[in-house]
Amino acid sequence: MRETSRRGLPPRALPLALSLTVFLAALGAGMAGAPAHGQDTPERIAADVANDLANRRIAAIVARFTPDMAMGLPAPTLDKVWSGVLQHGGAVRELGPARLVQVSGAGVALVIVPIRLERMALDLKVSVAHDKVAGLFMSPAEAPAPAWSAPAYVNAAAFADVEVTVGAAPTALGGTLSLPKTAEKVPAVVLIHGSGPNDRDETLGPNRPFRDIAEGLASRGVAVLRYDKRTKVHREQFSGTATVREETMDDVIAAVALLAARREIDADRIVIVGHSLGGSVAPRIAGDGHGIAGVVIMAGASRPLPVLLVEQVEYIGALNGPPDDAALRRIAEIKGEAARAMAAQPGDAGPKILGAPPAYWADLNAYDPAAAAAQLSVPLLILQGGRDYQVRTEDLRRFKAALAEHPNATIREFPRLNHLFMAGEGKSRPEEYRVAGHVDAEVIETLAQFMAGVKK
Repeated sequence: MRETSRRGLPPRALPLALSLTVFLAALGAGMAGAPAHGQDTPERIAADVANDLANRRIAAIVARFTPDMAMGLPAPTLDKVWSGVLQHGGAVRELGPARLVQVSGAGVALVIVPIRLERMALDLKVSVAHDKVAGLFMSPAEAPAPAWSAPAYVNAAAFADVEVTVGAAPTALGGTLSLPKTAEKVPAVVLIHGSGPNDRDETLGPNRPFRDIAEGLASRGVAVLRYDKRTKVHREQFSGTATVREETMDDVIAAVALLAARREIDADRIVIVGHSLGGSVAPRIAGDGHGIAGVVIMAGASRPLPVLLVEQVEYIGALNGPPDDAALRRIAEIKGEAARAMAAQPGDAGPKILGAPPAYWADLNAYDPAAAAAQLSVPLLILQGGRDYQVRTEDLRRFKAALAEHPNATIREFPRLNHLFMAGEGKSRPEEYRVAGHVDAEVIETLAQFMAGVKK
């Protein structure tokens, strides 16, 4: 193994009259968790809550609460607070469309529903866990996130985007292929999402890390394919037997085949680049062949996912001091769910665990990313941010140990980068993901250099 190294904003203050309840600290932003597999989408649940609120159906809202929420915000209290909001802002005039803005490490979705009153505009923020409302918060409407603008390392004149379809009905996915403008065949990358219902850009707040990578590499002569994830486009098709294969792996294989069939692509130089959960499963995909010439793992976990989920909620719960009783109860709940996930065996059925069916966890329990990486003979690049609290240096240590005698593996660490491979200072916090940034230029150059040396 060759190894090289190199060396937020605070939450917005809110008027007390507008505060319904603060989200539990343990339900912060994340991308390394499990997908939601509910009958109702988080957006639908949040839209129903907003509609019930507008029509003063308080009991219907409280009926959707988790036990902690029901204790912390009983119907009389919610009704009193909402009456004060209406007195201050006037009657409800319009409800905007619900939009999913993040999925936490515990599979908890945060959805925003705009509410326009006579004298003010508000954002209703609904935290949805296991088809229940786990958090409710109201704030003055935020200005729309700034439009994504290309980082300095992108040369828009060097490539063109082509709309493509990955896979076939009933699970076809829309995608974008960024093609360098050249008459020569070019190497190509397939980007693999982290967990949750991600779009093709892996959008999180104002950030578009997959678009940064795609356009950065396409500016350097590498074609990049990114596509909307199946859990976002076809969420309703998931059943109690769904595993990471249906969530992620099958679509990566289809994307590689799509690239190999295109005349612009050098089929001997197709590489998969996985982020977070995508990085964890990338060695498993490549181990099955499929004509993959190289693997890049970006912030991929090598330890069991439930272990990371517990670490994440404990980390977030302690960011602002010792966790309160509600946060401690939530942490204990996640620990219990994590233990159930770790104990899942093939053939297990029953209720979802951490937002996914038992079959999902049983499948992952039988897989060791570090051991799978050690079985690969293709070039392998592992990238890790030093400020990443979701996938930690312990995961990187396991990869290092497994690959110590493997000259095909290179590891790079970036001390100032977070889970999105964006730079910052001090402890990484969930609200950092809501600050506009770009994947670090050195990461783009590292990927481009790796691609230059890859060939089957």
